[in-house]
Amino acid sequence: MEKWQHKVKECILYARKNNMYKDIIKKLKDLKIEYSELSHEQSKSCDDSKTFREQAGFEGIWSKNIVFHAKWKYYLVTTIWDKDLKARKFKHEFGTKDIRFANQEEITKEINWVIGSIPPFGFTNKEIPIFVDQEIFDHEYFMFNPANPTKTIRIKTTDLMEIYKSLENPVKFFDFSGEDAVFEELEK
Repeated sequence: MEKWQHKVKECILYARKNNMYKDIIKKLKDLKIEYSELSHEQSKSCDDSKTFREQAGFEGIWSKNIVFHAKWKYYLVTTIWDKDLKARKFKHEFGTKDIRFANQEEITKEINWVIGSIPPFGFTNKEIPIFVDQEIFDHEYFMFNPANPTKTIRIKTTDLMEIYKSLENPVKFFDFSGEDAVFEELEK
């Protein structure tokens, strides 16, 4: 079994054990958010996922969710799948320039998930700050992995905003389009 196949199997087993996928679907239903769900093959890369979504006619922007570690704290950053993020742009928000990607052990401890299928919300840890790329809201639809590497959920970006408003987690939006990074706290 290749390394990526082992990781996908691990994600699926973890999802069944922890019901994060069911919690995400429940959140969508509780908020009366319309969504489309696509079941697809397990993919080895973002390019594979892109191909599956395009073949199904799923249009919209899809997410990349990263957990950063900075000064003994963890932060979830949600952006567009092919966007390069410079960690240094978060140094003022995170209170340090010593920022790195969280490793698997840390991600498991903080959000109870695995690298490769981190969703943009749905965690039991209500304290982890979530930073969301403002550019996502320039698109009509947002697609994400709902804690299951063989599924994609598509929702309207206006509904994504409603999800973030309903969370206990602190949420900030960021915009790196200008010369200076701009951060704005979500008013709930």
